[in-house]
Amino acid sequence: MTHPESSNLNGVYPSQWIEQAIRDGIIKTDVDVEPKQIQPNSLDLRMDTKAYRVTCSFLPGAEGMANKLQRFTWYEVPLRETGTILERNQVYLIPLRESLALPDHIAGSANPKSSTGRLDVFTRIVTENGAAFDEIPAGYHGKLYMEVVPRSFAIRVRPDDTLAQIRFQTGSPRIDDAETREILDSGDVIVSPGLRVMRSHDLKISSGVFLSVYLGQKRDELIGYKARKNQPPIDLRGIGKSSIARFWDSIHHRPGQPVILEPDEFYIFASKEQVRLPPSICAEMVPFDAGSGELRTHYAGFFDSGFGYTPGEQGFARAAAVVLEIRNRDVPFMIDADQPLFRLVLLRNTETPDRLYGAQGSNYQFQRLKLGKQFADIDEGVEDYNLSLELA
Repeated sequence: MTHPESSNLNGVYPSQWIEQAIRDGIIKTDVDVEPKQIQPNSLDLRMDTKAYRVTCSFLPGAEGMANKLQRFTWYEVPLRETGTILERNQVYLIPLRESLALPDHIAGSANPKSSTGRLDVFTRIVTENGAAFDEIPAGYHGKLYMEVVPRSFAIRVRPDDTLAQIRFQTGSPRIDDAETREILDSGDVIVSPGLRVMRSHDLKISSGVFLSVYLGQKRDELIGYKARKNQPPIDLRGIGKSSIARFWDSIHHRPGQPVILEPDEFYIFASKEQVRLPPSICAEMVPFDAGSGELRTHYAGFFDSGFGYTPGEQGFARAAAVVLEIRNRDVPFMIDADQPLFRLVLLRNTETPDRLYGAQGSNYQFQRLKLGKQFADIDEGVEDYNLSLELA
């Protein structure tokens, strides 16, 4: 395994590096990291025991987090083991269990977890003197904080719940367009809905691979969901306990009828193309070109190695769609089936992870259209209480 101090690399560090970094004190915590926190290329970050209800979102900058909190905190909110409710459209800042002592050549990038985005919970990671959200500068030493804003639903949280994850990188992990074309032309990385391999000439490639939204083929086919507001809080640990029908309106394919997104509503759709990430790469979903509507098609924008992939397959029979978390703004906006909505950027690993996504079980491996794990796949016998794309 590459030692954490090695700097002549470009890439995202794998799971075995994260484990070594914990042992070496690069990743610090007073409460032992749990094995389930470590993903192939990322680490889940845990809430501590309190939150601050703050006036507004902010970056601490040179003033520092302590001074900013003193100025903008309304009140403290203890996070209890019995559960604490975070209200809709309120801004909370939550200290995290994990802190960092990064070497000078290692930086971090954070993003919401998959379940977080599907619940329309907006999160961003902040450092002690951060000048940008979700970016941890190389060589950073200090605590981490998470900004949390539930949008569609109030949520019930507890200490050690995880809403965000962090990955560590050195150099420039992003794979350029020329190498992206080579990867697509030599492997089965992106496939059509019918699992036909898509090569570089089938896709638009410009600072990433442009992908589109699946809007159905058969009449009445389920193609998406729209969040219903003013519902009871969703318990993050209530896996499969919430009613789909109570919290979501279904969207179905109607031939000849456009799909129009209404302002200030939250939607879940799936990508038309499907993805298979081999062990050598991971990927992130990035905002779309502002010239096409200033679309931002995700909250959770990172995919670990092995997403949609099964090792050792002769050919393949499975892949995974990308779930799109879409919030429209300002005016009604029509989306088309062939309209590119987001870019998938491939990232190289410094070395192959010692585990792949889904190997220890996952709610989202080989997914199609899928809500967060708090909702039952079959909407029967579940409890009614207790579950980013922005168009300018």
